[in-house]
Amino acid sequence: MKYHLIVFCLAATVLFRAQTHRFVYDVEYKRDSASEVLSKDVYHLDTDGQKSKYYIRDYFTADSLISNNLPFPKDAALKNSDILIHNTGKDLYERLELLQGTVLKLSEKAKQEWQLTNEKKQMQGMTWQKALASWGGRKWTAWFVPEIPFQEGPYKFHGLPGLIVEVYDEGRNYHFTLNRTQKIANETPNQFLDMAEEQAYPVSREKYVETKLKYYEAPVAFLRNSSGSASSSQNFYLNDGTLVTAANSREVNRFLREQILKYNNPPELDQAIRYP
Repeated sequence: MKYHLIVFCLAATVLFRAQTHRFVYDVEYKRDSASEVLSKDVYHLDTDGQKSKYYIRDYFTADSLISNNLPFPKDAALKNSDILIHNTGKDLYERLELLQGTVLKLSEKAKQEWQLTNEKKQMQGMTWQKALASWGGRKWTAWFVPEIPFQEGPYKFHGLPGLIVEVYDEGRNYHFTLNRTQKIANETPNQFLDMAEEQAYPVSREKYVETKLKYYEAPVAFLRNSSGSASSSQNFYLNDGTLVTAANSREVNRFLREQILKYNNPPELDQAIRYP
């Protein structure tokens, strides 16, 4: 596998930190822990050295299409995925979870107790160093690059003396790999990220679990109520483009419940919701 990395000049660190830099990660993961089938997505980690945002590339693609007045491909479906906002040097993350039309905002602490090893390797003219941690109910292996002066990484991984360029768990449920980097001289707003932040509803962990259980109990009714109308005849679309009507609501309800139970394998396994 090729790693398209930029060799950073440490003498330019101050200038580098003044810009927004985008790290693009390939993510392979098991949505269903009982299956060997891997899903693949691309995520962005945008950071200026002080604050970072981690989000699925679909939000960037959709924003680009709309901003340039281009049509969506007929078979396109915008994937739902969390948005993570992190202030560098802190252990607190803001997680925005898009539950179809509802956006929940949780403030969560995440800290990995990394064990640095002496194992190193040379990749693209840079030294990668290995670190280990037990976190979130899984055992993780990370490779970081001290020459890239950001103590950040994909998802909630951070705190190593250099950018985390690869991280995976022992069971290979999740594998994050840096694919490429991009400097952004003039960053433009992303309407999907901005809208999610504006519409986010702050909840405690307890309220979050309560909401997720309520959603699982009756997904269609939950989504209708969240759209501002409890009318059983109201039609609406799921994020994957499915039109929900009175005629198919029972089928959609059953499908969504099955999906919730089947795809309950988050990176932090100890935070998985226990559904009845």
